[in-house]
Amino acid sequence: MKALTTSLANRVDAFLTESFALDDILGGNPDEVIAICQAIELVVRRRRNRRLLINRMPTDLIDLVFSYAVDLNVVHNPGTTLDELEEHRKLLFTMRCVAKSWNDFLVSGPRYWQAVNLRTPSYVLQSILERAENAPLCVYSIDKNERRSSDTIDIGMTQKYLMDSAPHIRTIRSEERRFLDLWKGFFRLRTPTLESLNITAATEWSNSISDTVAEWLGNDLPIIQDVTARGWQPPANATWLGNLQALTLIRPIRVDHNLLNVLSRCTGLVNLRIEVSSSIWTGEDELLLSIPPKISLPNLQNLDLEFDDLFDIRYLVRQLDVPRDIPASLRIVYAPNSEELVEDLAHFIFPPPPPDCTRPPKPPTTSTLEVHSTPSHSPPVTYTSGPRSIKFAVPERTDEWDLLCNILIVLQNRLNNPRLHVLVDSPTERQADIVRRLGNLNVTSMCVRNGVVGSTHLDGVAAALASRHENLPSGPSVVDEQVWPFESLRELTFEKTDISLGILTRVVGIRHKYLRENSKEWIKKIVLRECSLRGVNFTLPKATAQLERIGVELVAEGRKYKGKE
Repeated sequence: MKALTTSLANRVDAFLTESFALDDILGGNPDEVIAICQAIELVVRRRRNRRLLINRMPTDLIDLVFSYAVDLNVVHNPGTTLDELEEHRKLLFTMRCVAKSWNDFLVSGPRYWQAVNLRTPSYVLQSILERAENAPLCVYSIDKNERRSSDTIDIGMTQKYLMDSAPHIRTIRSEERRFLDLWKGFFRLRTPTLESLNITAATEWSNSISDTVAEWLGNDLPIIQDVTARGWQPPANATWLGNLQALTLIRPIRVDHNLLNVLSRCTGLVNLRIEVSSSIWTGEDELLLSIPPKISLPNLQNLDLEFDDLFDIRYLVRQLDVPRDIPASLRIVYAPNSEELVEDLAHFIFPPPPPDCTRPPKPPTTSTLEVHSTPSHSPPVTYTSGPRSIKFAVPERTDEWDLLCNILIVLQNRLNNPRLHVLVDSPTERQADIVRRLGNLNVTSMCVRNGVVGSTHLDGVAAALASRHENLPSGPSVVDEQVWPFESLRELTFEKTDISLGILTRVVGIRHKYLRENSKEWIKKIVLRECSLRGVNFTLPKATAQLERIGVELVAEGRKYKGKE
């Protein structure tokens, strides 16, 4: 056995020496060396896998395994992102490398070739389209700022091959600007099988598809069901949009009469997303939109709207007639600058019933206000009631803060002042300020997350909860205060926060005398979840005992706190 191993090792060494001698011939190009290594690795893996049990699986079992792997729904599903589609293709290629029988089975059927990447060199693209035969094709391209030499991708030849296969293309998904001219020529043809169209490529200057490319969108696309387009303003003659199930219009677009008319015909829509840029209104626009059409979408399951400012929502939100129980989101990019349209926001969050309604719906009994400060949550102020939410940008000026708080009050009143849960994430000075302005609302629970001990911002939130004073009082100076904030607050939670237990006893103890003399209740439960406790004068058992004497339960969750037992 040892002699056999030695002989084999010598043969392998000789083979590798001969193989890598090609490196000198190729001029020492690192990419070529890596390609040699990968080729050798592939051959060795396949030779090994031929001897494994996995390579001797019955054909019917292999068919069962790969039926899902090459599933049409994965490739043509609009919900599959381009990155997920690319990973799916890489997974299939990895499966081909497992065993020769697996490779032969996968590439032998046309379904494997149905996903066509436009980045594929033209001479390979022709072979792929031929092997796909009559399978429904998904043609896609991903913009990852990768560079390919001009001799590997010939746009003209790529367009020719696609035109020959046009009758079999079911899905188009492209986010690269360099292919826009390709689509302009391609859509001069009839595309009877096209069901899903997603073109989000942006031109260099306007961030929108060019007028010459957008012209074909006025053509007849008889069975198309899903459209995603950037910077395309639907024309009045786009009657084929009436067959859509999903429509996404990405900025820059504006609300105009044609857009409203098109939407009014899309009665079969299941998903709708629109991003509206700030509009410059003219007298003609105002006249056309003075009597906007009603937009009834009875089959809608998801609604996502985004506006640069409040002014543009007036012609769209009030015209929408959609099911009440579907998820619906309205995002305002810029801080509100007027209360003029607050009723439109209230209409969105809880539309009034029609005049002939005999059993009007009841408003939700709870609402949520989230105030974030991290970049990943922008805009950072979100008001949610039932399945609907409105997201606001953070105000910059005091008057904008006042306006936003007034809007929140109107929304709460429209819903008959339901119980409000407030989440304050990573407290800042601005967040402490907005908490202070919510003191008269029906806030029954609040969660403060990711606070830092010693931070004046966390102290500001505590002060806003405890009294009308800007800073948290430390003595009996406020015992005679007549109007206390947050009188409906019953539960206070601190999550992943550095907290001093002394602050908790001060927040609750400040108004204890007032509560006792007036037979009123306030906070009944304080929860510490994954918190870090600070301070040497207060231990957890001591704070628990003090709070328990004034009727407050202190609960510590999620970690072992020193002295908790």
